[in-house]
Amino acid sequence: MMPIRTALRIMPAAWFVLPVAMFAGWYATLLHSPAGYGTAATAAASGTIPFVGAFVGGAAAWEGARLRRSGVWGGPWVRSDVRIAAGAMAGPIAAGLLAILVAVVVSLVRVGAFTPDLEIVGVLALDIFTYASLGFALGVLVPSALSVPLAVLLPFIWLAFVPAMYPVWLRHLTGMYRDCCGIAESLAPRAVVASVAVDLGVVAAATVAVRVRWPGRRRLLSALAVLTAASVFGVSAASGMTYAPVVARDPSLLTCSTNNAVRICLWPEHRDQANLLTPAIRDVVVSWETAGIDSPTSVTEAWDSQPTGTLSVRLPDQLTKDGVILAMAVGMLPPDPNCGGATTGGIAFAYLEAWYAAAGGISSASLERLDFPGDDVNPSVLVAVNDLLAAPVSVRHSWVARAISLSQSCDESTAPDLRVAR
Repeated sequence: MMPIRTALRIMPAAWFVLPVAMFAGWYATLLHSPAGYGTAATAAASGTIPFVGAFVGGAAAWEGARLRRSGVWGGPWVRSDVRIAAGAMAGPIAAGLLAILVAVVVSLVRVGAFTPDLEIVGVLALDIFTYASLGFALGVLVPSALSVPLAVLLPFIWLAFVPAMYPVWLRHLTGMYRDCCGIAESLAPRAVVASVAVDLGVVAAATVAVRVRWPGRRRLLSALAVLTAASVFGVSAASGMTYAPVVARDPSLLTCSTNNAVRICLWPEHRDQANLLTPAIRDVVVSWETAGIDSPTSVTEAWDSQPTGTLSVRLPDQLTKDGVILAMAVGMLPPDPNCGGATTGGIAFAYLEAWYAAAGGISSASLERLDFPGDDVNPSVLVAVNDLLAAPVSVRHSWVARAISLSQSCDESTAPDLRVAR
């Protein structure tokens, strides 16, 4: 291994490690994740990997090119190629790991979480090793004037452009999980398998490519074969997934309690706020019952399949009373219809949301933010809500049934009528 003093003098990885780590930490502050959820915070930190990966690749290419120029690589030395490569790649890998670690720590501290997701950290570490391997291989195979720019650009292009391509599941091959996770979600194992497979394929292809004692044709075909096999495996694992690499979170992590016949289940991140959330949720349910709304008997933060009578909610980061009411109002909305585009009946969602929020006791100021003008047939949202508050329960039931039916209709030929019967 190279002495530390020498590494500090000649390695670009040592020269730029602190600026890159600081940049990664700053960039992590721009990436949102739910408060207190370590998995989401770690996944958000993976959004720094395009910059860190490009830095690692370029630094490793520089080290490979140095060995190429000096004639060290491929010579008849006592030390094995593995030891020589390890000594050259150690600096770039260590610098990349430090930058990623800084990003993860900053992301965790920012949301008040203490435990990172070790699975995501492991994939990020493998990503760093992969880009170092790719950069080193380019360095020992082509001149530095070409290898260093390529080693910088290829990781950045892979991580910045592939996530913007269709089909959307291609992004899961990159090992960047910035779209994970909501508080009711965890990282999908298929996404991990896909990215690990591609990483291992790149590492294996780079390992074959630098075996300069092999004939060039053999190296090329072998590298292409292993890279193709790994890519096919990765594609098969990720194929068909949505843009977000997530699955439903384990419901056994929920903490449930019953308050005045209403069962309320919260994730661990909201356990400390149970004294605030439980009475707020119960009050909304009671207010709905008073308003004649078919109220749930159970409220949960889980978003997988739930039995009839259970309301799934996504509580906001800022746990205010109005925020809880609005989250429950949104949870009461019917599912989006699979119409393939916007429909005239979609306007009913805004009216339903405002009605559920008003009946739940939301403040006037927050309710006004839900208002928007009507049209030649429909009144404004607030006018409709005020009419509902003054109407008998039977009229409210009839209006809600009509609004729900309109929201699910894909027929664009009929103009929606959301007026409240007098």
